[in-house]
Amino acid sequence: MKNNTIELIVDEKLCTGCGTCEALCPKNAIIISIDQKKGIYVPKIDKEICNMCGICYTICSGHRIDDEKLNQEIFGEEPENIFIGNYQNCYTAYSKDTEIRYNSSSGGLITQLLISALEKGIINGALVTRMNKSKPLEPEPFIARTKEEIIEASKSKYCPVPLNIVLKEILASNKYEKLAVVGLPCHIRGIRKAQKNNEKLRRSIIFCLGIFCNHTPHFLATKLLLQRYNIKEEDIVALNYRGEGWPGLMTINTKKSTLKIPQRKSWIFIGSYFFYPRSCLICSDGLCELSDASFGDAWLPEYSSDSNGTSIIIVRHKKILDILDTMKNEIEVKTISSDKVIRSQARMLCFKKKSLKSRETIMRNSLKLNNTLNSDIIDYILSIYVCFNVYLSSNRITRKILTVVPLKILEVYNMPYKIINIINTDKMLKKWNKKKGKL
Repeated sequence: MKNNTIELIVDEKLCTGCGTCEALCPKNAIIISIDQKKGIYVPKIDKEICNMCGICYTICSGHRIDDEKLNQEIFGEEPENIFIGNYQNCYTAYSKDTEIRYNSSSGGLITQLLISALEKGIINGALVTRMNKSKPLEPEPFIARTKEEIIEASKSKYCPVPLNIVLKEILASNKYEKLAVVGLPCHIRGIRKAQKNNEKLRRSIIFCLGIFCNHTPHFLATKLLLQRYNIKEEDIVALNYRGEGWPGLMTINTKKSTLKIPQRKSWIFIGSYFFYPRSCLICSDGLCELSDASFGDAWLPEYSSDSNGTSIIIVRHKKILDILDTMKNEIEVKTISSDKVIRSQARMLCFKKKSLKSRETIMRNSLKLNNTLNSDIIDYILSIYVCFNVYLSSNRITRKILTVVPLKILEVYNMPYKIINIINTDKMLKKWNKKKGKL
């Protein structure tokens, strides 16, 4: 019998660890858990239970050959803008609640929108993620049904998250609740594919909010950072990757003390090219193109001194516009052009859209995506650097060195890549400008 299960995805190293397969398996034959050596979530099949139905393969977010069809089904058309995808309008905004704004990652817009939708009866709850209180280094996806729980799930989580395992709870319920989902591009893709195959999910999940994503650092990134600061994992009481203004602080609470690391400093290490899961290297969706609205940091010159945080919002579906219209007393909103959105995320979009084909070639990957640009020699140079770093981080000795090498040396090591990347990004934007007569 032909193997048409999630095993094929895992073997080809395309698995995103989103958890959709575990939730949708009709035989409960799949369990997703952390591979401690790789620092990612990996699904495993109980072959004695599995009946080879193929559902796990069909709804897998790593199996991405049908994005065109998904765009047609969700939005009624294929996107004209290769960088942003389908959209209605773009905005910058932030919550007028100063506490929510200050304690979120960038303006508190997702938190405020969910609270507003909950209080107005638009939703009964939201599928979100918080850090696990009993296992502070691990995320905990759950359905938030109160304002307090929604606030508890604010802030970014720079680690793998098996968000979609909670779909199992929705499917097991006898009720048809009205739910929102907040996730990364891989999560939302899994949700959309699951909705195609399950009527209850189509009826229960009424909108999806996406988060901009360059990549998800694997768990080893955080563990090695802790070793740099001589913090034992067993001593950690709580960990937050963002919060306390913008761009914020990484806060590590131990049994004896509290360590606060500026986000820009922690990201030099956690966000470096050593800690990329393979699936992130071949992902072309940085702005969560299949969501009803996407949210991210406003990396624009006019917001560089904004210490409280402002979000960029790409509204893709009218129902989100309708919700925002009801929130005029709760949020401050300003319309911006799609060109500014592209500028704000230009380096990430260059990595996702222009350099991806070069990484596919280097990694000998069979997944060919059509929502990307053609790569050139500069892309191959950059991709060799990234793939080499990922390879190095798979070695135990290299990881040991990374715990002691000064951040200044890491910055110097990364500098040639950054300079070439800036040149490559400018080249991409100029070509887009010439094509569209914009930017």
